[in-house]
Amino acid sequence: MDKPEFILAAKAMETLEMYQTFYGHSPEYQAHQQEVLKLLRHKGASLLVTEHGPAKFLLAFADALETASLPGEYVPLARRQNIS
Repeated sequence: MDKPEFILAAKAMETLEMYQTFYGHSPEYQAHQQEVLKLLRHKGASLLVTEHGPAKFLLAFADALETASLPGEYVPLARRQNIS
């Protein structure tokens, strides 16, 4: 796990777990979660020009974190594409 994008993802998870310990799923936690997602997406977008793999990983990871907090059933990407 020496890759910088994996280290950043792990730190993001640690941060969110810490916030969740203190705030639960309150509005304060939601605000912190949005900041973490914003940071991941910003870093991912900045890598798109030079490092496509790490960029796509960070952007997908941010999407997964956001999706995990949404209510309802998860619909896999493959099924979502077939529904359209």
